[in-house]
Amino acid sequence: MAEQVEASIGTVTAGQFRPGHVRHQVVVGPKFLYALFNPRDQMHTVARAFMTFVRDGDLPYRRLIVNDHIVDEAATRLKKQAALQNAISFLTTLDESTLYQSESVSEDVFADATELFIEWTDLDASFTDFVVATHMATLEIDHILTFDRHYDAFDVTTLPYLDQ
Repeated sequence: MAEQVEASIGTVTAGQFRPGHVRHQVVVGPKFLYALFNPRDQMHTVARAFMTFVRDGDLPYRRLIVNDHIVDEAATRLKKQAALQNAISFLTTLDESTLYQSESVSEDVFADATELFIEWTDLDASFTDFVVATHMATLEIDHILTFDRHYDAFDVTTLPYLDQ
């Protein structure tokens, strides 16, 4: 069993990432990826803890799902707010790792997300958030690794759980 990790938000344990029922795949949001590949980000330690818990077998995830919108947002944010080298490391890892799996967003998902984005005017979420949430519903994946609280408005479970 992995050790708990002290981070800027307090103690992080594997239980804060464990799903309510066993799932072997989880969507990885752009802000989580940004933190994972930017050592200067305040949530970097938390993101690294998740990867340690997965590597050590403390969590059931075997596939980390991303899509083109997630990759675009994370790579752009890394390049502009961290450094080009961070973005390159991220893209290289996606290309070489068997843990990450890229799922393309279909035209139907994009159209549905666009419609929701236009209709749902009281949520200050990005268009990417709407695309990711709609894509998750299509893929029947209900857990997302994210530090973006906008996903709480969608029918998804955000990880890490903040109150356990």
